Amino acid sequence: MLAYAAYAGDVSICLWRGRNPEKVLSKYRNTYFGDVVVMNDKGESLIVNRIDIEDYLAGVLSKEMDSSWPVEALKAQAVVSRTFTVYTSNMNRAKNLCYDIENSIFHQVYSPSNCDKIIAAVRETRGEVLTCGGEVSQAFFHATCGGCTASPSDVWGGNSYENIVCVKDEYCENTPYCRWKKTFTTGQLSKMFSELKATDIIDRITVEETDMSGRVKLLKISLKNGNIINLTGHKFRMEINESAPKVLFNRPDIIPSTNFKVLQTGGKFVFEGAGYGHGVGMCQWGARVMAERGYDYRQILKHYFPRMEVTRID
Repeated sequence: MLAYAAYAGDVSICLWRGRNPEKVLSKYRNTYFGDVVVMNDKGESLIVNRIDIEDYLAGVLSKEMDSSWPVEALKAQAVVSRTFTVYTSNMNRAKNLCYDIENSIFHQVYSPSNCDKIIAAVRETRGEVLTCGGEVSQAFFHATCGGCTASPSDVWGGNSYENIVCVKDEYCENTPYCRWKKTFTTGQLSKMFSELKATDIIDRITVEETDMSGRVKLLKISLKNGNIINLTGHKFRMEINESAPKVLFNRPDIIPSTNFKVLQTGGKFVFEGAGYGHGVGMCQWGARVMAERGYDYRQILKHYFPRMEVTRID
């Protein structure tokens, strides 16, 4: 079955792309387990790591969830990350790409791990993925949903995500990323959008539509010159965050999620919101609280993915 093809052993991770790979190759070979090779992709050099998928997943968990967290939360993360890896690998192999998945915040962040607790969480869920109708499904995760997870179609558009639905989630209430406030001056905010000229100044920001989880689906930016720019909430957040040196929750110049209200006062825009991340799929802080309250990883996964089943595919 195609959906299970990627779970055959090794997975190939794109670690780096650019020119003159010989300048950084030794650093990657000294850091990562498995084979580290240079490949060519349409004239661009890639450094690709080939490693057993379960060893890779231990490296993902070491970066995507703290090893001090309850083991049942780590096991839930292992299943979600394995599902994401298998699904993404199959898609990229169908496209004849020379790697299965990228080491990035847009796929999964990965670094080798020797942590016994993390390795055990991966080993105890070996081969387990989330499926729907007998096929490996798409699965996503984020830091904190802020009370309700998001529909992927509302975040990214399209209609190919019917297996993932919005879920009310009381478990992440009062966790570190649940509530936030960010303030931008008019001039500061006006410089953050690629569509605006240097002389363009934002006059108003109006939320035009929200989705069923309360997140901003569409907003309108009115400029002082009379022009209007319409953006999705996701695009608005990405425009702001991409202008920041790093996307860290406590930075004053980022928008943690699209679950916000915007107020305008004294030449400033004040954003008050909830959650951290795109909001789709498993809420990591909610999973932690569920594990602390005695839920096992299968119960955690069923809460966030009610239409899916945990299936062992080895």
